[in-house]
This record gives sequence, structure tokens and C-alpha cells, in this order.
Amino acid sequence: MKAALVSCIIAVFALVQYAMPANASTSAFVAVNRCNTQVVDESYAHIRDFDRRAPGTGTDDLMRRFAAIAEVLTTLHEEREIVDSVCPTDAARTPLFTEIAASTAWALALEADIAGALNASCPAAQKALPTMMLADAWLTMANVINENNGTVPSLFNDTIGKVRTRAAAVGLSLPAWSETSRYWSDNVAAAAKKEAATCPAPSASPD
Repeated sequence: MKAALVSCIIAVFALVQYAMPANASTSAFVAVNRCNTQVVDESYAHIRDFDRRAPGTGTDDLMRRFAAIAEVLTTLHEEREIVDSVCPTDAARTPLFTEIAASTAWALALEADIAGALNASCPAAQKALPTMMLADAWLTMANVINENNGTVPSLFNDTIGKVRTRAAAVGLSLPAWSETSRYWSDNVAAAAKKEAATCPAPSASPD
């Protein structure tokens, strides 16, 4: 069961992390007059609510919460594509990109908590899966900071603390913003997947 959870979480995380929405161009057409914060603000509010209300401790409760956060992450990913296509200037896009990044990093930190709880029976996965998510959370913020010549948006302040605290707990060293890259994040993820793969496979069900 735990090995199945590891595979499921890695698959969901990879989908959210890398998938491009198939309907991005259609969404951008529909949203031609929607260069505003409505969707981003709603997503940020959902993440704050998830942070305030802890999920139950049962596997089903945790998986439902993980899926709910993953849905918000997908919305944020799609909204970034729309904003990039619709908003006419950097001045209009930048604050939206900043809020999307803050929300995404916070969501990944919350998913890291759930991934650790779901895999408590295998210490390798309990550490490795949160490590992947926290590395991507750090990269998400670093991308915005590096694009703005090292200026850290005030909206990131709380989220930076959340990610740093969790990273310290799993032994993940976070590089300086200027040294944070997709190459670093990919290497962290590759090492983490190898660690998670050492968890025992589920026992065969008795006939």
C-alpha cells in the first residue's frame, strides 16, 4: 500500500510540476479581458484555508486533501499561462506572477507535510517526497526573485519561512536564490526518487 502511495504522489506531483494545459490557447482567448487578480486571489485564499484547517489523520482524509491542493496547483499553473498571454505589460503581469509563485510554493509546502504523513511507515519516502516538493517550492520563488534582480517580494516572506522550516526538517540544503535553478531542482528530485524507490513493495494479497 505504501509503495502505491509513493508512486501515486510522485505521479500527481510530476503532473502538476511539468504538465502544460492542453487548452491554454483556448483559455487565453476566453480570458482576453481578464488581466486581473480574481482567480489568483481565490487560489491564494484556498491555500490559506488549507493551512488553517488541518486534514484528518486517516489515509483517505490525507489523500483527499492532497488532491484538493493539487487541483489548486493546476489552476495556478493554468492561470500563469493565461496571464502571460493576456496581460499586455510586465507591470500588469509581475504582481500576478508574484502571487501565483507565493501560492504555489505555499501549496507545495503543505503537500510536503501530507506526503510525509502518508509515507510514515517508510522513512526513505517520508523524507524523499517532501524533499522534492520543497525543492520545487524554493525554485518557484527563486525564479521570480532572479527575474527581478534579486529583489524578494514582501508577499514571499511568510512562505519562505514555511519552506525553510520544512527543508531543515528533512535535511534539504536550500541554495542562495542566485544559485537556485531547474538543474538543481531536477538533481534533488532524481536523488529523492531513488531514495523513495528503496521502500519495500506491497505484500501480495493472500488468495
